Order: sequence, then C-alpha cells, then structure tokens
Amino acid sequence: MRRTRWVLLASVWTFLLAGQIAPGEAQETPAAVRVDLPTALVLALRDNPDLRAKRHALGLAEGRVQQSELLFQENPRLSLEADYRNRRFRTPTGRSTADAAVSVLQEIEIAGQAAHRRQAAASHLSYTEWVIADAERLLQLEVMRAFYELLAIQESIQARRDGLETRKALLQAGRERYAQEDISVLDLNALRLDTDEARARLLASQQEVVLAVKQLGLLLGLGVEQPLVALGDLFAASRLDALPDPLPSQAELIACALEQRPDYQAARRKVDTREAELRLARANRLPNIALGPMYKLDNEDQVVGGALTIPLPLFNRRTHEITAATAQVEMARQELASRTLSVRHEVAAAYAGLRLARQQRAVYGTDYFATLAQTGEFTRRAYEAGELSLVELSAALERLGQSRSWALATATAALQARATLAARLAFDCLNTSQPGSGASDTQPEKRKPTANGTPGQEHLPVR
Repeated sequence: MRRTRWVLLASVWTFLLAGQIAPGEAQETPAAVRVDLPTALVLALRDNPDLRAKRHALGLAEGRVQQSELLFQENPRLSLEADYRNRRFRTPTGRSTADAAVSVLQEIEIAGQAAHRRQAAASHLSYTEWVIADAERLLQLEVMRAFYELLAIQESIQARRDGLETRKALLQAGRERYAQEDISVLDLNALRLDTDEARARLLASQQEVVLAVKQLGLLLGLGVEQPLVALGDLFAASRLDALPDPLPSQAELIACALEQRPDYQAARRKVDTREAELRLARANRLPNIALGPMYKLDNEDQVVGGALTIPLPLFNRRTHEITAATAQVEMARQELASRTLSVRHEVAAAYAGLRLARQQRAVYGTDYFATLAQTGEFTRRAYEAGELSLVELSAALERLGQSRSWALATATAALQARATLAARLAFDCLNTSQPGSGASDTQPEKRKPTANGTPGQEHLPVR
C-alpha cells in the first residue's frame, strides 16, 4: 500500500512539472526541421512557392518599362515601288523603261504619348513592387499564426502525454485499492473514465499537430514528408512587456498604417497608373504621322526627297479606348477608397482585439506556472497526509491540467492578437524593441519596395 502511494506520488510530481521542463518540444524524428519564429519567417520569405511565383510578376512590369523607354514604339517601314512602261506601239522609235521608288517611313508620336506611356509604366512597376511587399506581409502573418498554433499544440501534447501517464498510475492504484476494498466501484469507474478521456484528448492533439505541421510546412516550402518542430516558450513569449504600455492611440496607429501599408500604397499606385493610361488614350486621338526619306528612279532621272503620311481620323477616333480608360480610373479610385476604409476597420478591430487579449493575459501574470507547481506540491502533501482521497486527488489534478490549458490558450490568443495588429500596421508602427522584450521573436523585418528589384530581395538568404 505504501509502495503504491510513493509510485503514484512520483507520477503526480512528473505531471505537475511537465510544463516547466521542456516547453514547446515534442517527440520528433532525428531528421526533423527545428525552427524558431525568426527562422520560420526567413524560410517562408525565401521558399514559399506562391510568393516566389508572385515575384516573377516584377519581370512583366520591368518589361513594360523597357518598352516605354524606346525612342520609337514602331519599327521603320521600308516601301518599294516599281513600274514598267511599254512604249513600243506608240512611236516607231519608242522604247520601254522601268521606274522604281524606295522610301523608309518611321511612325512618330506627336501628342506627347511617350511621356504618358513612361509614366504609366513607372507607376505600374511601383504598383507591382507594393503588391509583392503586401504578399510578403500577409505571408508573415500566416506564418506567425501557424507557428504559434503548432507551438501551442506541441506544449499541449507534452502536458497531455504526461497527464495520461499519471491517469494510468491513478487507475492502477485505484484497482489495487479496490481489490483491498478501500474504494467503491463508482470511484474505480470514475478513474477509468478519466483515463479514457485523457487518452482521447491526447489522440485529438496528435491529430491536430499533424494538420498544424502540414500547414506550417506548406508556408515554409518544405517537403510533404519533412518533419517539423516549432521551438520556443509560448507562455514566456506572450509576456506583456513586449509591447509599449500604454499603446499608442488608435488614431495614431491608423494614420501610421495608411502611410506604411503596402496594399494601400499599391492602391494609390494603381490610381496613378490608370490616370496615366487615360492621358495616353486621350493623346492617341491625334494620329501619328509617318516620315522618312525617299529615292526614286524616274525614267532617266534620279529623284531624292521625303515622304509624309498622315492618317485621317474619320471613323476611329479612339472613343472606345478613352471610355474604357475612364472606367478603369473610376474603378481604381473606388478600390482606393475601399482599401482606405478596410485599413481603418482592420486596424481598429486588431487594436480592440489586442487590448482584450492583454487584459486576459494579465490575469495569469509571469509566474503562473510556478503557482501551479506550488499548488501541485500542496496537493501532494495533502495526499501524503491522508487529507485527500484518491478520487479527490484525481479531481485536483484535472483542475490543474485545465488551468494549464487555459493559460496556454490565453497566451496563444495574446500572441495571435499581437501578430495580427503588427501585420495590420505593416510591422512598422509599434516599437517592440525594448531590452529583454523578446521582440525579435515576434517582430519580422519590415520589407519595402527597393529601387532595383523585388521588395526586400537583398535581405533574402541565398542557398
């Protein structure tokens, strides 16, 4: 009986310390990829297949700029004319002759189309760079959410695995006590049900971790069979000192977001592009002339001159192009207004969510797990002193396990809320670099369009 009690107490003590020994680590194969959050962000920005595909759109925009910078948009045209004059039947001494003419014509824009075309191409290139930067911003948010979700599930699995072992020890002790008629069959059945429930919770978490690994692995561009382990301490990473206190006002954050958000800047560049295209369409109403030198052999005379062609805009006056370009401008302006409203609502919602998450996280403080360990120690002493029965010990352990789960869920929610607000602010409107704040784990490097290529391309590590 006493030996059973000591074995049981050892299992209980292991359960109570489960969350303190190795948080965030799950059982993995030797070939598993172990990543912390900064490493995960770097891998995603480098290897994510969707992002790599979107970066190729920059080549299309650069090609448009190259085309707009050509001196002439059309190649010169070489024109050849030849005719044969047969005079044999007109006079007895008449003779036939051949005439030929050669001209080179170059189309020339005379209504300022070149300047409008270059402006439209440059605005479109800037728009494409901002679109890629926004794709990077959204990808970082997805990676942070997936990483925190995987880290939470890993810590849950570790706690539930240790809890199941404790439940098994309690059930075995209950069977021995039942055989000695120290507890009733109802108490034994309660212990058996608790063990089955702990096993079911562990299996559910193991299923969740498979999905979480696949989701994060896809974002990082890893192979299907590549094991993945998230590294970190979820509860410590969610401490409140990682953000300025108090937070800047909501109005200040919205103003900063409107200045820094890539999607908002992309919407503005799209308006500039459409307006330049409209000016180009209006300029095209004036037809382009074709001008060039001409050489002509007329009988025995050689003629050198010039040729000029002027299209007459009688039927096609580019009205349909102007109408379509005008509609595109109005659409772009409406999209900009919609994006402005979306940014304001997104920042306001994320701001409110973070404030609520901070309040919930503040309930648990910084030493909550130490408090749980202390409570577990008191529970152990009470059981040793005979003040708690086996069933009461089981209920106390269940309560401690639930408290740990709630604390981890609150920490996860706080981290998710912080990541969401940071992404809504383009990772540039909150100062989270206080010493000891651990901000480097949750504040990705901001990536803006560069003058010579893909947004932030020079920061990407090379394989």
